[in-house]
Amino acid sequence: MNVIFSSDNNYAQHLGVAIYSLLYNNKWSEHTVVYIIENLITETNKKKIEKVVSLFNNAEIRWITFDRWKEQLDLSMTWPISLSAYARLFVDGMLPLEVEKVLYLDCDMIVNASLYELWNLNLNDAVLAAVQDCVSDGIKNAVEVDSTAPYFNSGLLMINLRKWREDKIGERCVNYIYNKKGEVLHHDQGVLNGILQNKWIRLPLKYNVMTICYILSRKNMMKYYGEHAVYYSKEEIESAKEKPIIIHYTPSFTSRPWIKNCKHPLKYLYWNYLFLTPWKDVEPVRDTASWYVRLINWMFRNFMI
Repeated sequence: MNVIFSSDNNYAQHLGVAIYSLLYNNKWSEHTVVYIIENLITETNKKKIEKVVSLFNNAEIRWITFDRWKEQLDLSMTWPISLSAYARLFVDGMLPLEVEKVLYLDCDMIVNASLYELWNLNLNDAVLAAVQDCVSDGIKNAVEVDSTAPYFNSGLLMINLRKWREDKIGERCVNYIYNKKGEVLHHDQGVLNGILQNKWIRLPLKYNVMTICYILSRKNMMKYYGEHAVYYSKEEIESAKEKPIIIHYTPSFTSRPWIKNCKHPLKYLYWNYLFLTPWKDVEPVRDTASWYVRLINWMFRNFMI
């Protein structure tokens, strides 16, 4: 199994936790190669991450420095996001040619069960498989996705690298950003959706259960986002929440598990895995969000469920 992450030093701790959860729940894999696209991760944190991987005799780590590729990005970002998020756009040139399939995972995820079925999914001629996100027409239209078409979350991407290379997806991503004058709504996720509209396989929600599914009911999700594509049913959402394979700690009306007063009902899973890593002694950090952001989040959690 080939798995790839991308991280800067700010997310090194969460990367280590995600890797531990991945390897702990996937001992069926005879050999797991963990590729890490690193953007200025300190040597201290690199050693901690290597320590995590060394705990599993079926895994190895391979580092990829982002410097060579980030020079190709000409961005005009209007809100802060780590440049590392764009690294997934260059996977075709980062990995050896013999690697024809790779699973990309965001660092703010916990793998909660086996990925055997996902890894063995037949992608046929699809470029990738992903979980559908719930977004507004405005977000879709900004990246030329039709309002009735599904839009995927790029936190988990089961990538058909053979097809990715054949279709020159990396090159097309760079050109897409250039044509948008360096500013694409939803950043790398918007780029990929704009290029791959209706050319991807929709995975069950259980492979990327985002925070919004725990915060709002399906009815209110549809109301809040005004989603016009066919979304997962109430039954599918409840099933995924009950037995999530991958939990994605997106900041939807609450903070992340490593921040004090996080309201995610499964934040304890993050800490369960963290206690088994070299970061076991860290404490939750203070929430730096402004008071009005916290107030808005509280109102949505309590009055729009």
